[in-house]
Amino acid sequence: MRGQTATDRRAFLRLGGLLAAGTAAGCRATRSTEPVRGRVATEAESEEVWKEGAGDPYELGDLPAPGVCTLPGPNRKTRFPDPDKYKGTQQVPGMCQLCSTVCGIIGHVKDGRIIKVDGNPKDPNSRGRLCARGQAALNHQYHPERLLYPLRRVGARGEGKWRRISWEEAYTELAERLRACRDSDPTQFAFHQGRSRSKDPVSSFLNAFGTKTQLNHRGLCSAARRAANLTYLFESDWDLGNYENAKYILNFGSNMFEAHQGHVSGAQRIQNGRFGNGAKFVTFDVRMSNTAGNSDEFFMPAPGTDGAVALAMAHTILKEDLVDREFFDEWANCSLEDLVEELKDYTPEWAEQVSTVPAGDIARIAREFAAAAPQATTMCNRGSSAHVNGYYNDRAIGLLNVLVGSVGKVGGWCWMWTGGYDAKRFPPPSQPPSTKAKSLLADPPEFVLANTWNTMRVGEIVYWYLAQERAKIQVYMSYNLDSPLTWPEMDVTRNVLLDEEKIGFHVCINPFFNETASFADMVLPWTTYMERWECDARGAYNLKPYLGVRWPMTAPLGEAKDIREILPELARRIGGGMEAYFPEELDNRRYMEEWTRNVPYDEDKYDSAMEFLSTEGAFEDPDEEPYFEPYLKPLSDEEMAGAEVDDETGIITRDGKGIGILHRGKPVVGFKTPSRKLEVYSEFVQRTARNEDTSDLTRIANSKGKNRASHHRGHEYEIHPWPMYLPIEEHQELDEDQLIMTSFKWNVHNHGRTANLKWCSEIVHSNPAWIHPDTAERFGLRSGDWIEVRGYRSRFVDRMMPGLELGSGEIPSKLELPVVVTRGVHPRAIAISNSLGHFEYTAVARAERKSRSGSEVAGMDSQGLRDADWERNMWWQDTSTGPGSWKRNRGNGWAQNQILPISPDYISGQQAFNSTVVRIRKLS
Repeated sequence: MRGQTATDRRAFLRLGGLLAAGTAAGCRATRSTEPVRGRVATEAESEEVWKEGAGDPYELGDLPAPGVCTLPGPNRKTRFPDPDKYKGTQQVPGMCQLCSTVCGIIGHVKDGRIIKVDGNPKDPNSRGRLCARGQAALNHQYHPERLLYPLRRVGARGEGKWRRISWEEAYTELAERLRACRDSDPTQFAFHQGRSRSKDPVSSFLNAFGTKTQLNHRGLCSAARRAANLTYLFESDWDLGNYENAKYILNFGSNMFEAHQGHVSGAQRIQNGRFGNGAKFVTFDVRMSNTAGNSDEFFMPAPGTDGAVALAMAHTILKEDLVDREFFDEWANCSLEDLVEELKDYTPEWAEQVSTVPAGDIARIAREFAAAAPQATTMCNRGSSAHVNGYYNDRAIGLLNVLVGSVGKVGGWCWMWTGGYDAKRFPPPSQPPSTKAKSLLADPPEFVLANTWNTMRVGEIVYWYLAQERAKIQVYMSYNLDSPLTWPEMDVTRNVLLDEEKIGFHVCINPFFNETASFADMVLPWTTYMERWECDARGAYNLKPYLGVRWPMTAPLGEAKDIREILPELARRIGGGMEAYFPEELDNRRYMEEWTRNVPYDEDKYDSAMEFLSTEGAFEDPDEEPYFEPYLKPLSDEEMAGAEVDDETGIITRDGKGIGILHRGKPVVGFKTPSRKLEVYSEFVQRTARNEDTSDLTRIANSKGKNRASHHRGHEYEIHPWPMYLPIEEHQELDEDQLIMTSFKWNVHNHGRTANLKWCSEIVHSNPAWIHPDTAERFGLRSGDWIEVRGYRSRFVDRMMPGLELGSGEIPSKLELPVVVTRGVHPRAIAISNSLGHFEYTAVARAERKSRSGSEVAGMDSQGLRDADWERNMWWQDTSTGPGSWKRNRGNGWAQNQILPISPDYISGQQAFNSTVVRIRKLS
């Protein structure tokens, strides 16, 4: 561990245990009475491995990897950390990409090598903070098993036989295959991305090619939450609570302190709001996450019942006349009387029966939330939304902000009109026109709102569609994707990826030989985020757009190339007009110069916008006002010229399109919805579900929203236009041996791309199942006992979408793993984390001391890159032969997705990660 003493190392591991297990500080409703065990080494275990080989210098490769000290044990450095280590380094700004938060970073570069990565204090979103994943950047950059050269399979697909090829060979074969596909059916070229921040070259290439088959993982991530927000706002799918100025933060199922999409940026603002502004932080979650454990109050609702709790709070606010009547009357698109009638049965007592949360606490928190308004905001995420009823849960939660009048207010529930930077002010260089092609895989007809406002797609059914032969792919390009591990029903994914009738040719682009690569025909080495050019930004918690940048901190290792180089070269070789959009003279530097040309800079300090950004790393306009109460923005005389005002509704239109609404007699923008108000009652969603024409509504909204495509006909539903609670059908009558499985992420991992980082994997590499003591007693279980877990497909999903032919039976696969008995999970639930259980993706991810010697190593540089620290000090390799000989906290964990069913919500396409009914059996 970078030359620490044994004492230093033990301290680091203890810190890791606290980070992994969380604390129960401030947990009032439930608190664990025993530690969550099974992840951190004992001091004796660490000491035993640490002494092994002490005093012997590490063997290094030709290119010494930063992060490996050559003098371990008794010969450790006497000055640690070395005060001279960072003297004379070049500091290069960039943006992390080890999770979706994309924090600003600074790379310390010496002699062409990155020796440290820190947070960039000039990034307006992350403000110099960086999580454990970002700190482990060197593990990613200089990993001995990093893929550096192209590979081509030589045996059967999936057999594991490879040979190294040149880029010329790779380009020639790919261009020929893509040209043939374009000539026959362009839509049979599928580009499947995992976490992509290079949207402009990808969309340019696909539009020039003529395909809409661009697939993603949005359905597995946040589709329901986004659809619920869009129902209210139309303008934005992402809420950004103004936590720093809040007095009350009401959290439903968001693990902001560990794994939220806005993790580092949001977490620090919550803590600033709490300790700098006196905000109270209350969390509802089925599991005691770090966020829950560090809240002022924490309650455990039964899985999927968050919406019931929220509606009961709304009922209390209405019944006790705690509503901000002025705001509601002016900005809600329904009457208070109609809403009272709609919610009359959702009492706290009813919610207690449904959720197990005490009625008195539900009512009390509702009163406290209303009293703190308008400096009060909700927040939610997969804990509430990753259910088959997730859309309704998040609709109910969002309603609370409308009732107390905190929408768009300082300290309230806010949003931005852009998901990151201002693309109108800083547009990328010219792009090809959007193709008119259709794609069944990208727009499956069963899902009402998946592509109605934004293009969210439904990633979890892609392989199922291919298995059913509803679609076919000639050329499949996977990019930064690990679907064989992270997609539900791993066997379905595996079988389709192996079938050359369903996927004709598969090229995988990744920095590592991961699970996806093992099922490919060609693997291309992708640069890391420390070797790339890019403009980027994330949801801006300052409520002002900003522009961040990635610059190459160092030259790419080996022959790794970025997608910004690969796709233009392919376009030029494919020809047929594609080459016109990718001129050779527009290299990455010139492309970035054009992209950033409008960025203001101090001409006395910098020669260009590029120089300014390469020094600062980000730009945020100091003169731009935060996006508070945008609905009150006045319409100018110029905007009102030729406009018409509806006498009944006050809606203002020009040329038949909505531009605003009268507010207290004055023209303002209002909300960019069909009513120009907050859509508590959504006629648009109701009519969209019925496949009716909604163009009259979207003309008034004049922002987002469209009719469903013609191939959606035959897939009509009735969606309730009001916020409501939808019970999960299969949860109502569980057998004695059934529980509801919930999923979660650790603070040192993301879904599938961080188990290769040795500093993170040392902290968390094992993921036993969490079970409540009452549940454990019922099954006769103690911590360390092993269980068999089998998952079931959703009866509700099968009933709503019988055409998918998913059924509701047991999944063929099973999972065998140990349990941890803890009060940190609801008695009806079993919690198993994702991110672990890799069968590829480096020896680190597999928890093996020695790298494999298969033919895939032809794509690596095992002589140039070496990490003897890992080979010597990795103490958690599992050498057991089964449950009876397994030692606690050993091995690489278990892949939860083996037993997780394909379970999309028919409204948004959200994968119901947290709704799975499982059957438990104790293993002898």
